[in-house]
Amino acid sequence: MDHDYLQPSRGKRRMTALFVLLAVIFLAAAVYCVFFGLNQLTLEAALIGSETETVEYGQAFQDLGCRTVLRGTTFWKDGWEIQASPSVSGHVNQQKLGKYVLNYQVSFLGMTAEATRTVCIVDTVPPVITLTPDPVDLQPEPEYQEAGFSAFDNYDGDLTRQVERTQETGRILYTVMDSSGNQTVAQRQIPVFDDYPPTLELTGGSQVTIPLGEAFHDPGYTATDLRDGDLTNAVEVSIDHPFVRYQPDVYLLTYRVSDSDGNETVAQRTLTTVPCQRPAVIYPKGKTIYLTFDDGPGPDTGRLLDVLKRYDVHATFFVVNTGHEDLMRRMVNEGHSIGIHTCTHRYQQIYSSPEAYFQDLFDMQQIIQDATGVQTWLLRFPGGSSNTISRRNKGIMTYLTKAVEACGFSYFDWNVDSNDAGGANTSAQVYENVVEGVGQNTYCVVLQHDIHPYSVDAVERIIQWGQRNGYQFLPLQTDSPAIHHGVQN
Repeated sequence: MDHDYLQPSRGKRRMTALFVLLAVIFLAAAVYCVFFGLNQLTLEAALIGSETETVEYGQAFQDLGCRTVLRGTTFWKDGWEIQASPSVSGHVNQQKLGKYVLNYQVSFLGMTAEATRTVCIVDTVPPVITLTPDPVDLQPEPEYQEAGFSAFDNYDGDLTRQVERTQETGRILYTVMDSSGNQTVAQRQIPVFDDYPPTLELTGGSQVTIPLGEAFHDPGYTATDLRDGDLTNAVEVSIDHPFVRYQPDVYLLTYRVSDSDGNETVAQRTLTTVPCQRPAVIYPKGKTIYLTFDDGPGPDTGRLLDVLKRYDVHATFFVVNTGHEDLMRRMVNEGHSIGIHTCTHRYQQIYSSPEAYFQDLFDMQQIIQDATGVQTWLLRFPGGSSNTISRRNKGIMTYLTKAVEACGFSYFDWNVDSNDAGGANTSAQVYENVVEGVGQNTYCVVLQHDIHPYSVDAVERIIQWGQRNGYQFLPLQTDSPAIHHGVQN
């Protein structure tokens, strides 16, 4: 039987073959366009993990490698991971600190890509310090006997020799640093069963002598304890009876200090106050006038200072607490002597007792020193040493005149009275009284008051008269000839 009618015609077979060929060509063209024409391809080596890996010394490093990614400009913009094994160069030494670089390279379809990873082997673990235990009960010694210690580092090994040891009060610090800069500090509390008392030292010794009239300022002391350290501020000071600046006496000062364990140390100092030695009197050569002014400074004192400066004459001012510190400073700065008259000028109060008088005296001495920087030892009793208003306290002037000299003061009365606080109330009267009184003495201590303007007005004429008649004008000093009245009480 003829089956040719069942076979495709030769023409159909040719058409089919042609169709297949065209399809293959089209597909090849499409593939070419996708890969190389319309879609530009790049190859990328994408690290798994970070570009820089930090690994602690002693820990294992595991390289995660990289992925091979194909990216196109039209297709596979987000990347298409393909199977391609990268080649790796570089080495990581996990037993040595440092930075190591690994290089990765991949190839595909004639393309190549590279990536780099840095691996840092680091040491951040500080050394370990081990302290050898101390005995349970350790008596304090001048130098602590070290029980022992050691230091070990996971990288550097034994660092015992590099430990720095610092001893402080009651403790010891141990410090060590490894080659990576990791530092460790350990502390040992020194176990102390302390039955040693503190050390108490008196500056200036156990016996101190000061002259009468001087305020007592403790020479000082120091206290230290092996366990507590400096205990100077914890020292308690007591005196057996109240200190009196103007009476010779012997005092016992007691110093006590205790440490935190209750151990007490006591030291004692003897303080003796003794009368001052009187300075030898220096008599001036030739006729001398000592101009002295009481009860100031006042409104006219500045004018008086101007007159004295004009004639280059220096005087003595026995001042009161009037508040004119600037004038006190000017007196001292211009070469005048400054002395104490009284702080309050309240006679009944001042002469009520020796304590009251010396309180007033020392208060005014301090006021002058604060204003001028000068500690004066010149004084004039209110009313003079012969005053009678003090008779309500029998014998007080007899006591005070001796006591002030024992305290180092030089007191001065006067032998020429201007009477400007009495009957004289004009400059002419003051002048006549002074000139008349000066003519009767070789050493003249003139009493005036710079709080009276008419008395200040007379000073220039007095100076002119004195200079014409060969007198020199001097300020009083502690060694000047003393003019003392007869004590009436």
